[in-house]
Amino acid sequence: MKHILLYALILAAPLVSAQVGIGTTAPMETLHVNGTVRIESLTPDEPNRVIGVDLKGNVSEVGVGDNLLLQDGTLHSNGSTKYFVQTITTTTTTSGQEFHNVDLELETTNKDIVVFRLNGANHNYEFSGLSGGTDGKHIILLNTSANNFKISNESSNSSPENRIITLTGGFEQTSGEGLVELVYDGVSQRWIILSFRN
Repeated sequence: MKHILLYALILAAPLVSAQVGIGTTAPMETLHVNGTVRIESLTPDEPNRVIGVDLKGNVSEVGVGDNLLLQDGTLHSNGSTKYFVQTITTTTTTSGQEFHNVDLELETTNKDIVVFRLNGANHNYEFSGLSGGTDGKHIILLNTSANNFKISNESSNSSPENRIITLTGGFEQTSGEGLVELVYDGVSQRWIILSFRN
């Protein structure tokens, strides 16, 4: 009798950790469904998560950001786009000081920042290039100083992929406070000025 019970336990062991397949005879996950899925009895609270499916068909949870609203099964932009702002200190020691390959940490710490408030300049200053550009990256540089802020056109003082195209053939410059709006073009591998305001 003990031997029969032992054999029964050994044979039953794979069933305890078995994978379940619905619509498939070869499940590849704990639950493998080949077809549609319906889940009932969910809480009526406003959802803050969605699920996504990767190329292999694996389902996982995806977070919903502050600017998105999940309502009636549709993901919407929640109001106007929110621009995140970061203050950057641009300390100057001489008039006309140049900053090359400026690292705004666009790929790390400041990847979600759109508006960069440039302050701390005691002299006129110039940017010849910005590092960390990726295709479609959109930023605004806001000069809060009373000193002029100059953007060089295709300056060789910065690496080619960090250079800025002003679309005027020459430099652009504020008269004190002002801003420049840029987007990175992955094809030309350059920052392009969209607008410039004094």
